[in-house]
Amino acid sequence: MKIGRELFDLSGKVAMVTGAASGLGEGIAYGLAAFGADVVLADIAEEGLEKVSARIKGLDRRALPLRCDVRSGEQIKALVERTREHFGRIDILVNNAGISRRARAEEMSRADWDEVLAVDLTGPFLCCQEVGRLMISQGGGRIINIASVAGLVGLKTGNANYCAAKGGLISLTRALALEWARYNVLVNAIAPTHIRTPLIEPLLDDPEKRAYFLGNIPLGRLGEVNEVVGPVIFLASEAASLVTGSVLCVDGGHTAQ
Repeated sequence: MKIGRELFDLSGKVAMVTGAASGLGEGIAYGLAAFGADVVLADIAEEGLEKVSARIKGLDRRALPLRCDVRSGEQIKALVERTREHFGRIDILVNNAGISRRARAEEMSRADWDEVLAVDLTGPFLCCQEVGRLMISQGGGRIINIASVAGLVGLKTGNANYCAAKGGLISLTRALALEWARYNVLVNAIAPTHIRTPLIEPLLDDPEKRAYFLGNIPLGRLGEVNEVVGPVIFLASEAASLVTGSVLCVDGGHTAQ
């Protein structure tokens, strides 16, 4: 029986992180490497991928940066095949890639609706499908979907598409957990509140936006990237070997209200 720090040791594991070129995805990829995993970095921002890859190699871990647009099923297939050829397996998948396109529901364009659903829901499904096949054949694995509190409580700021996508991702997580439990493929979601990233930081200069971001969080502050990385490490590790179909809220009390 493993007890202590070894429960969180990811040495010998291969992790794949989408949206890994910056922000939360970069932090997750680096955190997985810090705990021993080799990491496949997927994103459309190739310059960012090279930067993150160099950071991970600085930890004496292997990194494979690959351009992939999760809206493309063919690119996802190629991503998984390249990973299989390079590493031979995938033990951990983190579906982190995501976008938002804000507009009031009555004014939202079909293009904005479709794009958010394509990246935030269909993309993760296609990644789960391709990686899931490999995990089933190798006897198990961990899938961690980065959802949002918006998939649980909704938002009133012109995010109907985002809320629908993240709510769908949470339901997908539960469905796959039940389907793939027999194969020891554990599927969980993390639902963060607003996290301080390069995309959020500039908005905090606007007092109205800052008040909105903080007003829904009982702890009274934004989350930090490392506060999501920790839960990812937990769900990827042996410490979570009995956890599947769960949604871990990392939200400062947001959903407790």
